Amino acid sequence: MYPSIHYISIYLNIKSFFLYQSHRLLVSLCFACPLVTMKMMLSLVWLLIAIAHKAEPFISENFTECREFFYNQSFPQGFQNISPPHHINHPNLPDGIKAKELTSPAYICQRYKNIDYFASLYDRGRRVPLYSAYILDRRPTDKCIPGRQTRFNVEPQLVDRKLNKAMLSQSATKGEIQKHFKIKNIQEALERLRTSQAVSADYGITGYHRGHLNPVCHHKNQVAQDATFTLTNAVPMNSSLNQGQWNVYEKKMIEIARDCNTTYVVTGIVPGNNSLNDRVNIPSHVWSAYCCVDNNGKPIRSGAGLANNINYPVKVISVSELEVQLQRLIQYISFSIFQNKCS
Repeated sequence: MYPSIHYISIYLNIKSFFLYQSHRLLVSLCFACPLVTMKMMLSLVWLLIAIAHKAEPFISENFTECREFFYNQSFPQGFQNISPPHHINHPNLPDGIKAKELTSPAYICQRYKNIDYFASLYDRGRRVPLYSAYILDRRPTDKCIPGRQTRFNVEPQLVDRKLNKAMLSQSATKGEIQKHFKIKNIQEALERLRTSQAVSADYGITGYHRGHLNPVCHHKNQVAQDATFTLTNAVPMNSSLNQGQWNVYEKKMIEIARDCNTTYVVTGIVPGNNSLNDRVNIPSHVWSAYCCVDNNGKPIRSGAGLANNINYPVKVISVSELEVQLQRLIQYISFSIFQNKCS
């Protein structure tokens, strides 16, 4: 998410304050205590500088807070330019929501229980993620933990950047909205949430699943699997595709990652021309690309899959071919998913 000028100003003021105090501390120690070593003083100064950095609000610009989920810490290019501004008329915005807060896209470091598990580029205008980037850490010998949860969380900071930094349930987020904006009407809190993103009611009885871009069973522990249950990681996916050919392809990816030290994955969509309830875009296609590297970070192999959002077989192609197909389907000049195409 892009930080506003206000937040940048606060960050710089805090940072300047700590740097100034660090300088004063260093000078005081030099004069007041000759037994204090230079090494100890420098350690104290670096500690204060680190605190200054930690004071930065959790608003990721270009995923600077969660680079580890991208191959070579390099972000996909082109997708940020196809996300339209939020289409809601400014006079119709609920009180307390500013038009600039709805600028698209939003760069989300997906935080669950104070840990970042993956990253999503969220299209606020279409109310869907354009892609999610993650590390596939499950191997064929690992079992997908049974008893998966069914509740999808939402992202409080899409409503207001002063709210919780981690995904929360819809009810907990409405409570935070009421407390932060000092409103008693739960319906008003829900409307503020609906303005900023998709909610569970958008899916209802539509024939579409809340399809994970970062799938549950590409992770080997319960918490990482639970972290995928957020609507900022879900798109309207044809139920037959989600349970059929796309599910088959996701399982094949686990086999592909068998001998990889690290497997970086980016899974995304091609926005379609229709939407659920005139709110949530229904993708025309779903795609996924992987980059498998050895223990030195060198690419071993890469590949991709592209599927129409119906139950057609997944077309298995190269990363280069996927980028060409995305250029054709989205009609944008160019896309780059991995640095040097993972080669």
